[in-house]
Amino acid sequence: MIISAACRATVNGVKNVFPIHRHADFFLWMKLLHCNYDKNEVEQGFIDWNGFEEQFVSREEAAKIAVEYNQILPQMQEDFNSHCLYSEDIY
Repeated sequence: MIISAACRATVNGVKNVFPIHRHADFFLWMKLLHCNYDKNEVEQGFIDWNGFEEQFVSREEAAKIAVEYNQILPQMQEDFNSHCLYSEDIY
């Protein structure tokens, strides 16, 4: 089950996963906090809960999971691109 949007990036020399509401929020926070990172190496994805642990998944894998768990908003289903998930598709 998808529980959050997330970005995986090396920030100030440390690779980590950053849970966020929208992917653009990551870039805003990095700018506001004057963090050092390479914007071309940021992976945009989601955090999945598989019943035992959280894990970072790509947008493509997240799309499959969101469909499996019926998480796509009704108003987004008609235009949903099943190959790539966006946070707007689920909340």
